[in-house]
Amino acid sequence: MRLVALSAAILLVAGCAGEPDPQPSPEPASTVRLGTVASAELGARLTVTATVDRVIAGTAFVVRDVDFTDGRLLVLSVGKTTAEPPQLVTVVGTVVDFSYRDLSGRYQLGPSDAYRDFEGGRALVAEDVTVWD
Repeated sequence: MRLVALSAAILLVAGCAGEPDPQPSPEPASTVRLGTVASAELGARLTVTATVDRVIAGTAFVVRDVDFTDGRLLVLSVGKTTAEPPQLVTVVGTVVDFSYRDLSGRYQLGPSDAYRDFEGGRALVAEDVTVWD
């Protein structure tokens, strides 16, 4: 009986000492942090590169990218920009809470209906806009 138990123990140890079974490789993880603008602190400086989705006014346009909450971001600028859909732009700016009432005069936003979806969300006030050809 001792011989059987000893043989079983040797087989068990020998089986454990071999190469481990290959483990499946982990699923690739996305490097995109969704909601970067939404999680940024108010007043934070941010640089984004994205595609122009639509122009609302000469001083306001919407960019689209997977990194934004809802996939889009309102960009405001004191000066008029030349960006048009579907151009790629890089915007350096400051994160603000969007309030049409508070910002419409300064940025000459035009009619409020175009901004309804952005009310109470985040926007980026552009300090510099680079339009890529």
